[in-house]
Amino acid sequence: MYKVARHSTVRMVIDTFKALSAEAQYYEWDAHAEGFVLPNTDLIGLIGFSCTENDQFHDLTFGIGIMVIDDPNLIRAVDYTDAFYRRLAAQSRFPMFNPDGSNTGFEAVVFDGTSASPMSRVDMRPTLEIQCSARVTRAGQYPAQ
Repeated sequence: MYKVARHSTVRMVIDTFKALSAEAQYYEWDAHAEGFVLPNTDLIGLIGFSCTENDQFHDLTFGIGIMVIDDPNLIRAVDYTDAFYRRLAAQSRFPMFNPDGSNTGFEAVVFDGTSASPMSRVDMRPTLEIQCSARVTRAGQYPAQ
């Protein structure tokens, strides 16, 4: 279920910023140990993903890191943040997909408490993070692999 939940969450992140017609690029923040030479574009990606088995459910906790470049008035940063803040509102849902892209029939339901961190600066770029928790429904029925 970890693989399904993580890949499905990545897909939700990409689908959300692509809907904005954003020139941003998905960036795998959790792979930061591989090197920290950043592409010269806005970067959005999953950060700190965790999946916890909870009886028949799986609880997800994750952040979405947003880093912009050449956005002195933070217009794009605010637009990205607002899009994810709305997308991850309490009781919103996003589907879970099998590794082959087919729908599992499960979905993640977002808990109350989605938050946006204060703006900070990393590598001389404005950066912030959206924090979210969700529960994958009916996950206990997922076939063992």
